[in-house]
Amino acid sequence: MTLKIIPFVGPIGAEVCGVDLAQLMNDETVQALIAAWHKHVLLLFRNQHLTDEQLKKSANWLGETSEISMPVDRRGDDDSQIQLVSNILSDDGAPIGAFGDGEMWFHHDNSFTKAPDKATWLYAVELPSSGGNTLFGSCYEAYKALPNHLLEKISGRRVLQVYDYTVREKPRVKDLKGIPHQWQPAVVKHPETERKALYLDRLMTAAIDGYDESESAELLSKLFPYVERADYEHEWQLGDYIIWDNRCSVHARREFPQHERRLLKRGKVSGEPLVSSMGLSEPDFN
Repeated sequence: MTLKIIPFVGPIGAEVCGVDLAQLMNDETVQALIAAWHKHVLLLFRNQHLTDEQLKKSANWLGETSEISMPVDRRGDDDSQIQLVSNILSDDGAPIGAFGDGEMWFHHDNSFTKAPDKATWLYAVELPSSGGNTLFGSCYEAYKALPNHLLEKISGRRVLQVYDYTVREKPRVKDLKGIPHQWQPAVVKHPETERKALYLDRLMTAAIDGYDESESAELLSKLFPYVERADYEHEWQLGDYIIWDNRCSVHARREFPQHERRLLKRGKVSGEPLVSSMGLSEPDFN
């Protein structure tokens, strides 16, 4: 089958036809996929049939598979390269995976690390009868939509990204000992496209440098709505595989029935330290 890329309506996403991710790709296909990924930010491959070993190689066309950062005792499984995103419980009542059920706020994956992953992929294995859709937003578009008075307030600034695996609420600013956190550019420059993207989100961004706590909170409350844009909502089908660019997009999840099983498998592609829109790499401020 011939490779075909069908863009979605809107600023993000495209469906890829004619590619079996379980098979080796020639150089021409690889280059076409990379170009489409940079252009569309998110690629959807339907009707994939992948073993775990094939999944671990499914994004080799983009780079090296990275390790799962969540501690083993918090995620329910022990594979270092594939994470189970699931609400399913084992026979003894323990979660087999992580992130359970319910709504999840818009966020960038692994923004709380020194070198956030460039990409994340999800693969649908078991789905509820309704709900659990994943929303994706373009942070290129979020940046473009910022009014000048907000852009001036964050130009050249850093944001503190925090992820406490034990809570689903506004991240803490104080007492971060043992809590993954990292200062990142508020606006990043994509290393390939050189486009600017807003890099903050309600789930993980706790503060903006240069402002006191109340000023920072007020400014973030004005910025978050620009990021929380559903440019594409994906209604999952079995065998769907989606891979997206973490550096210039956010994603969220709609709730689904707690009593119905949902299982997606998740993996990542290693990235590099983010570059500020001012053109400078951000050092480690921990």
